[in-house]
Amino acid sequence: MDPAAHPAPGTLIAPTIRPPARTAALLGLLVLVALVIRIDALRNVAPPVPEFGDARAYHLLGANLAEGRGMVRPYDLLLAGEEIPTAEYPPGLPVVLAVADTVGVDTTTGQRALLCVVGSLTVGLIGLLARRLGGDGAGYLAALLAAVHPALWGADVTLMAEPLAAFFGAAVLLAAVAVADRPSPWRWGLLGAVAGLGCLVRSEFALVGPILVAALAWQVHRSATTGSGPVPWRPVLARAAMSLGVLVAVLVPWTIRNALAFDAFVPLSNNSGSVARGANCDAAYSGPFRGLWVTDVSLEGTGGADDRAGCFSGFPLDGQNEAVASSELRSDGMAYLRDHLGEVPGVVAARVGRTVGLYQFDQQANFAAAEGRDPAWERRGTRMFQVLVLLGAVGLVVSWRRRTLTFERLLLLVPPAVALVTVAVTYGNPRFRAVAEPAIVVLAALGVVDLVGQQGVLVRSSRRTSSQS
Repeated sequence: MDPAAHPAPGTLIAPTIRPPARTAALLGLLVLVALVIRIDALRNVAPPVPEFGDARAYHLLGANLAEGRGMVRPYDLLLAGEEIPTAEYPPGLPVVLAVADTVGVDTTTGQRALLCVVGSLTVGLIGLLARRLGGDGAGYLAALLAAVHPALWGADVTLMAEPLAAFFGAAVLLAAVAVADRPSPWRWGLLGAVAGLGCLVRSEFALVGPILVAALAWQVHRSATTGSGPVPWRPVLARAAMSLGVLVAVLVPWTIRNALAFDAFVPLSNNSGSVARGANCDAAYSGPFRGLWVTDVSLEGTGGADDRAGCFSGFPLDGQNEAVASSELRSDGMAYLRDHLGEVPGVVAARVGRTVGLYQFDQQANFAAAEGRDPAWERRGTRMFQVLVLLGAVGLVVSWRRRTLTFERLLLLVPPAVALVTVAVTYGNPRFRAVAEPAIVVLAALGVVDLVGQQGVLVRSSRRTSSQS
């Protein structure tokens, strides 16, 4: 039987049909297409980087690191000349921008172009991941979808952490699939290292990594066998612990730096306080800003908006360090939440709705300009995200009914689940999908493969029935 005519279940083109060189060339071409799309978007679509906000803060943090000042609060230095230690942002993107600054890529445009390169590499990782799970055809389709997906390239031009988050979102799943394929010690270690690096970009990886490790440990114990039966728990747990140990080891230098700077345990960042205060206040629980993170500090750096009073108004340093200020903000936010528990379910629904485009769709898209994204393409990106989710869900149902649903494919559900939990406990924003977008694209590509494969089975069955009659 010709494998090209009858691909394996769940596979559009069997992995052995295309030689590796051709596969690499075609995926490389799609990566190049992705880069062209991103550079064109940077030149013709992306709004300028706002003078105040996270994108400008990342740029300033990178410049300060390159100049030897360390991680200091960017706007306090810019506006008041004060060098105040900070961990408001995880260090991953600032370090990348500092390296870029050191080699001469020191403008916002140049650094956005650098992140476009990162986003293009993410397209390649997505293609490789889909190929591992569904064959060459799935890999090509996933890479093509990722190349043109506005939610991905729209994030890549923003000078924010989302391009790196998507990159590590794809990389950690590739590492997890590699462990599932052959659970060697170095593959377990690689999974921990990738998850740890992801934590230095976005805190969601502190959940994604351990959940993947736990799921893989269970699967290795359950499915692998020795001469006397299943693999004992002890060696499996030892390797899982080693993987988590590598994850923690990646975070140790940053955590030690924070302990010295703040005399406190800060493993990732100090932004939990600002998030808790801005996401739990009157304006964030009702009215037009429901489900958002709300601040009375405008993009011009001034405050005083009455309709947002009582939300986040900046870190109350007053001679104390940032960790102490963050703790106070967190306490205030949690106190507000406890006093308004009856409103929380509705607020959580609004947060999730904003993130997936089911609540305040136009308003949320218009806010994108403040973060360096074009509102019109933000809308298109969310609509494409919704289509991809639908395709992925249909594919999961089809593969389950055909009994071809694999454990490796189920691993793809981990980042989207973590993203939803993160949004539910913080606030709604489409860019928080970044960690999950690679998994969503791959699930959609596999869904299309399943639907095409099912159609092929129906056509062949119909032909056999006709010939027999």
